[in-house]
Amino acid sequence: MPRTLLSVVLASSLVFAGPSLAAPTPRDEVAGRHALERDAHMDRNVELLLSLFGDDFVMVDGGQVKRPTLEDQRQRFTAYFGAVRFHKWDDLVAPVIHVSADGTMATVIVQKEVVLVLADAAADAKPERAVFAWIETWAKRRGRWQLIAMASTRADERGS
Repeated sequence: MPRTLLSVVLASSLVFAGPSLAAPTPRDEVAGRHALERDAHMDRNVELLLSLFGDDFVMVDGGQVKRPTLEDQRQRFTAYFGAVRFHKWDDLVAPVIHVSADGTMATVIVQKEVVLVLADAAADAKPERAVFAWIETWAKRRGRWQLIAMASTRADERGS
């Protein structure tokens, strides 16, 4: 009887453990990196955000192609995170994630709602809202996904 009980317990644990025993897929890994971007913004954690960027990061925004260094990004996000408090930094739709067949490159297409107030605003200050859409390019290097490019847009006040 104890042997049968042990067999049932072991079999049950395998059935219920299921996916948790499997290694994450490349898509899951990229989705996890995307989730860390939100965590970094909500926690205003510059170093967490910077840990996601590749050294050769390229930004396309406002009609310009920029190649900010990690130090440039550190200064930019330190100033930005110090000046705002986020109420939301949330996906409006589920991100569209495509991973290359060899599992080394990925794109993430995002539509994000950002709601924030200035850090020094009065407690009753009206939050500012913006909607952004962008595409990210991720590369898996030395076993780690790194953000290597982003092209971003912002909806105008009419929402178009």
